Amino acid sequence: MTNIKSILIIEDDEIDRQVLRRYLESERKDAEIVETHTCAEGLSAMAKKEFDCILLDYRLPDGDGIEFLQKLMLSDVKCPPILFLTGQGNELLAVESLRSGAADYIPKDILSANRLNRSVDNAIRFHQLEVRARDAETKLATSEEKYRTIVEKISDLVFQLDSNQNITFANTAFEMLGYTADELVGKPIKNLIDSDDVDSLLSKMATRNVGPLATTDLEVRFNTNPESSLSEEYPVMTIRVDASGMWDVPDDMVFKDEVAKKFLGTVCVGRYTSGNNT
Repeated sequence: MTNIKSILIIEDDEIDRQVLRRYLESERKDAEIVETHTCAEGLSAMAKKEFDCILLDYRLPDGDGIEFLQKLMLSDVKCPPILFLTGQGNELLAVESLRSGAADYIPKDILSANRLNRSVDNAIRFHQLEVRARDAETKLATSEEKYRTIVEKISDLVFQLDSNQNITFANTAFEMLGYTADELVGKPIKNLIDSDDVDSLLSKMATRNVGPLATTDLEVRFNTNPESSLSEEYPVMTIRVDASGMWDVPDDMVFKDEVAKKFLGTVCVGRYTSGNNT
């Protein structure tokens, strides 16, 4: 049983309100139950207080429950889970209520204390999970934005390669090679490398290894952009590259044969060495 402090009933029929209250109080003696008769009264109650759950009738004196749901979802009112109640049970109405934002749909002719309280518990649990998921997404987006800002600000080259050794991300530091990040994304990293043995070099830079086996301090000669003025004076630049494989499992699970895993690509960080360019 979830811990519920308050429930709002929006129902114009007095007998139905009494039944709903009795069912709720049979298992939730400490919960505050507020009764309203119309959509307008329901909105007014919601503006004054935050409820854990709302029981909403379909037919109300100043509108139907579907319209109320739709308006509520478009408003700025903080909306708890809503259970949709109706004496006119049919599949189309059930689908429409769920599409409009209801957490559950209960025909009054099958209503019971057990059915109602179980639906209330389930609706609140799912609502709490959704809130946590949204909070987690917000925190993740904020964290990603923070680290992306850091990556864009540093002078080191930071880039990612997919499993086919194509560039999927490049930071703005690539401007020192005469490239913009946008023109590099989707291109093979091989096109930027100046070497007599490119494949051998690529096997180390586009590594799948992690931890102590990852690539460190690999000397790579990068071609500068031939269309930039930079290439006339510095056709190539020497970069010291650290690289590590990216997997969909933690690093300590990568080398375990019994663990199912997927290789996602390689993340690389390159440091410019001014003394070795020709």
